[in-house]
Amino acid sequence: MMAESAKAPFDSEDWIFEIKLDGYRAITVFDSAGKPHLWSRNGLPLEAKFPAIANAVSKLKLRSTVLDGEVVAVDENGIPRFQLLQRFQKQPTAPTLYYVFDVLWHQGEDLTQKPILERRKVLERILKPAAGIQLGSYVEAEGKALFELTKEKGMEGIIAKRKDSVYRPGKRTSDWLKIKARLQQEFVVGGFTAPKGSRKHLGAVVLGAYTNGKLRHYGYAGSGFSEKDLKDAVDRMKPLSIDKCPFVNPPNIKEKIQWVRPKLVCEVEYAELTADDQLRQTTFLGWRDDKKAQEVVLE
Repeated sequence: MMAESAKAPFDSEDWIFEIKLDGYRAITVFDSAGKPHLWSRNGLPLEAKFPAIANAVSKLKLRSTVLDGEVVAVDENGIPRFQLLQRFQKQPTAPTLYYVFDVLWHQGEDLTQKPILERRKVLERILKPAAGIQLGSYVEAEGKALFELTKEKGMEGIIAKRKDSVYRPGKRTSDWLKIKARLQQEFVVGGFTAPKGSRKHLGAVVLGAYTNGKLRHYGYAGSGFSEKDLKDAVDRMKPLSIDKCPFVNPPNIKEKIQWVRPKLVCEVEYAELTADDQLRQTTFLGWRDDKKAQEVVLE
C-alpha cells in the first residue's frame, strides 16, 4: 500500500500521523517455521543488501506473520538519511535500523481488512524494540505539529493515515497521504550528458517522470556525485544505451546526450519546479533499486 501526495499538513481527529522515513520500504514475511524473508516493495530480496537487518529479524519469534516497515540508515543524531543508506551498501559507516509500522498477517490470520489502529494494537503486542529493530511511532490528530518538527530536524516530512483505513496491498490510495517538508522524490533516468572540464565520466543525468503513461523530461542532476559515484553511474547506464530519446518532450540543450532505456530510478532533492516544468538546484541522492520506473510520477 502506497500513499498519495498532499500539499500541506493538517490536524484531524480521524487521522494518525507518522514521520516519513527516508529509506527502503521493506516487507518481512515469516513462514510457518518462523524463518523470515526480507523483500523490497517490488519483490527484490534485501537480505544481502542489509545483513544486519536480516540478522535482527531472524531473532524475532514470529510465525506466519507479515510485517511492513522501512530500512533506514541514521546519522549521528538518529535522523534517517537516504544518502547514508546508499553509502552503507558500499562501505558500512552508519547504523541501519528496521522501523516496523504495520502488520498484515499474524499467525496465519489476514489482518489487512482490519482498521489501521487495530493492526497497530496487534503490532505493539507482538513486537518489542530490539537491536536493529524499532516500532514506528505515531501521533493522533496533530499533524501540523509533527510536520513542523520534521522541518526543524531537516527530515523528509510526514505520512498521514486515516484511522479507519484498511490495507490494500500494492495500491496507491488517498487513505494514506505523504506531506513533504523538503522537495525530494524519485525520477527516471533517460540519459546522461558528457563531462566538461576536469570532470570525468558524465556531466549530469537526464531526469523524467511519467504523466498519463508518457515519460516527460523534467531536468538534470549533476551535483551530489563523488568521482566513484560518477563511474558507477556510467557503468549502470551504458548497457542501457539507445539511439532514440525516451522522452515525449526532448530536452533542448547544446550538450550531447547519450540516451538510455528508462529502466533506472534515482532519488533527487531539488529547490523548486519552475513554471515550465524544469527542476532547479538538483542534488543526486542515490539509486532506487527498490522502485520500478513505470511507477514514478511527478508528485
